[in-house]
Amino acid sequence: RCMVRAADAARLPVAVVRKSRVTGTSVRAEEVVGDVEGCQVVVVDDMIATGATIEAAVRLLEAQGALPHAIVAATHGLLVDLAPDRLDHLDLARLLVTDTVPVPTAARGVEVCSVAALLSDVIGRLHREEPLDDIGFLG
Repeated sequence: RCMVRAADAARLPVAVVRKSRVTGTSVRAEEVVGDVEGCQVVVVDDMIATGATIEAAVRLLEAQGALPHAIVAATHGLLVDLAPDRLDHLDLARLLVTDTVPVPTAARGVEVCSVAALLSDVIGRLHREEPLDDIGFLG
């Protein structure tokens, strides 16, 4: 819902990839709901552990006509096991994660975005008993 609100605010279309987990390290992207043909896509997920979900989603989106070189953003970039290699083979335009967990040094080309200012703002507002509804996509 958060991404739908953000896309609506930016007047951008939204597509959703429906997937199922086959094993702990294997995912099947089954369907794209929405039209991505000719579009530069931004894939957003809460966490990248093995990279299987991102790999399956990007491959399906490109098979459905999305432009190559997707942008990927995730809150938590665990990037365990072979995830860095798996993601490197996707030829992404950008891979962004936050600094909520340490990013492995083997992860090439990962852009780490700090959440320090956001956390500081939220803590300050809570301390001052101020509303949080205008922070980020909460509102």
